[in-house]
Amino acid sequence: MTTSRRARWALPVAVLLLSACGGGEGAPAGDAPPSSPATAGETTMAPGGESGSDTMADLEFEDQTGAGDRVVVATVNAPGGGFVVVSTGGEVLGATQVQVGTTSDVEVDLDPALTADTELTVTLHADTDADGEFDPDVDEPVPAPVDATDDDIADVDDVVEEDAEYTVG
Repeated sequence: MTTSRRARWALPVAVLLLSACGGGEGAPAGDAPPSSPATAGETTMAPGGESGSDTMADLEFEDQTGAGDRVVVATVNAPGGGFVVVSTGGEVLGATQVQVGTTSDVEVDLDPALTADTELTVTLHADTDADGEFDPDVDEPVPAPVDATDDDIADVDDVVEEDAEYTVG
């Protein structure tokens, strides 16, 4: 039996392509809304009929004043269902679930409540295990998108996060 040159490299290329598309360890479970029974690799429609995969991950978190028991994230763009996580100094203070697409005025309850002015970090996490519950040991931060028009070289460890000052008052 003879094998053509094309056939000899076609199988390894197909395996490589399929393994790159397979999600891999730590990849988001897909872009299904958290309430959906969809599993890894399935795509669902975002609210308003937009495809979640067309949404570029991003957050808008602004300085704010409040009683210290919750924060409001102005805008969350989530290409896959996941969580908005609020932390300070590496300590998670609160998390709330977000669905595929763009969501405005996302409220996150803080526990413990802040008693002094604090710089907070908001990070977008994927629902890595697709269980609908935030687990800091499992659910990974969403990598920051690369902007091809930006002259700055993006760090491969950049994640979707933003800092803001919170004033208790």
